[in-house]
Amino acid sequence: MIIAGAVLCLVSYLLRMSAHITIYKRGTDTLSFRVILIFTFLGYFGWGYWSGNDPVKMNISSSITIPVGAALAGAGLALFLYSEMKKHGVGQKAKLVTTGIYSKIRHPMYIGLVLLHIGLPFIFKSFIACLSTILWASLIAIWTRFEEKNLEQRFGKEYIEYKQQTWF
Repeated sequence: MIIAGAVLCLVSYLLRMSAHITIYKRGTDTLSFRVILIFTFLGYFGWGYWSGNDPVKMNISSSITIPVGAALAGAGLALFLYSEMKKHGVGQKAKLVTTGIYSKIRHPMYIGLVLLHIGLPFIFKSFIACLSTILWASLIAIWTRFEEKNLEQRFGKEYIEYKQQTWF
């Protein structure tokens, strides 16, 4: 069953990435944003199932893993949601968001996701799912390169200057 959770997680992630690429190519996200939310939910459902049922458990006390994991996962989820609201709250798709948290960090949502990907496996003491964070962080790093190339094309010099003034 752990394999089913891992496969659901991976397939959902790949479908989500395909939907993102479609959004970039078409320049619209009306229906695709809903599809992405569905893929994201399915992916995290599979990943949570996988984390909870991982047969390889970390040999660390629950009195450490639960609070540390909950703090990391909570901070990651909060950062992701806050960043998402700030990005989509602008309402102008043609405007580069450079205020609030985006004035310091270019990809706060992705940092939030990495924290979530570290925290949740810690709660479940899931060694394999925790190791999978290396894969997810690598995929996120690759995705940011694609996304930044797209933003450089869309916003030109404005984005390049913004990129020089911010971290990740």
